[in-house]
Amino acid sequence: MNDAEPLTLTQTADGTGRARETLAKRLADIICLPSSVIGPQERWIVGDLLYEILRNSDARIRRRCATRLAEIKDAPANIVKLLAADDIDIAKPLLEKSQALSDFDLMEICRLSSLDHRVLIAGRDKVSETVSAALASIGEAPVIMALLKNMNAQLAPPTVNHIVSLAQDSVSYIPSLLKRVEMRPRAALQLFWFCDHDNRKLILSRFAVGRSLMIEAAEDVFAMAAGEGWSDPLVNRALKFVDRRQRNREAATQSAYGSLEGLIGSISTRGADMAAIEELALLAGISDSLANRICRDMGGEPAAILCKATGADREFLVQLCQGLGLDSGGGLERALHVYDGIPVEKAQTVLRYWDWSKVAEADGK
Repeated sequence: MNDAEPLTLTQTADGTGRARETLAKRLADIICLPSSVIGPQERWIVGDLLYEILRNSDARIRRRCATRLAEIKDAPANIVKLLAADDIDIAKPLLEKSQALSDFDLMEICRLSSLDHRVLIAGRDKVSETVSAALASIGEAPVIMALLKNMNAQLAPPTVNHIVSLAQDSVSYIPSLLKRVEMRPRAALQLFWFCDHDNRKLILSRFAVGRSLMIEAAEDVFAMAAGEGWSDPLVNRALKFVDRRQRNREAATQSAYGSLEGLIGSISTRGADMAAIEELALLAGISDSLANRICRDMGGEPAAILCKATGADREFLVQLCQGLGLDSGGGLERALHVYDGIPVEKAQTVLRYWDWSKVAEADGK
């Protein structure tokens, strides 16, 4: 295998004479001729000569060639890549426009060049999933913002998930993330926990859906699973997501509080310690970790989802918010706004998806 063309300039790049400048211009003129005048083999030979001249020429000549070659679709790739990795003022027109740069070229430039180069690559008219992944993996905020705002940049699910994970510490990504068509329920409902009230409402309006089709499709599967003694944990978990019922009725008959509402009444006066949160999880039919996260969230919206999904009346949401310390700072108002605006079935979808995704992550699914 041949060695890759170097992307660095030689130490003799300064002090270019008139003859070298003129020759570089003439060779560039030939390369820019249409294919009806020059064949591909001749273009590549001329390109090899020009490549060596440019590596040993000053910035003025390289800048002029870069500007000309940016518009040439079949410009020699080695020259285009060399100039696209050059100083940013030389590379700019090529990084913005050149169609002669392959994904491999862009990824190499991304790896070896500056932040400014990566921002320009992220803003190109077309950015493939592969290049987007390479850019996002570095984790630079200006590059990620440029990618998110570029609707011609393609983001693969792992790239979206990576950026969602970064949004916990970089909330400025969230508005642009939520505009992306690549966002999926799992990523959006994970992002929910890091959002402000307006973006939480946006996520609920877009990703909180009903389960009518799933319920209808799985209706007879409940009897099958029961006939098998509920022996398949994967089926059991999926059916729990589909089930019309949210509360654990059996747990309520054994609870010292008698019902979910009884527990909420206790929380309203005594607060929510770990024992109360574990009891809340049991009665609501969710995991302890999700119940704890809901109770520790000061936004109020998750508490509203919990109460609406379990069929608790509005007054019990008020009591729960009071017990969780959400009746000051706008938490109760936000909770009531969400409670009043979301149907029970959609609230159940959100609550169960939170729980299901956490279990799936724990199982490495």
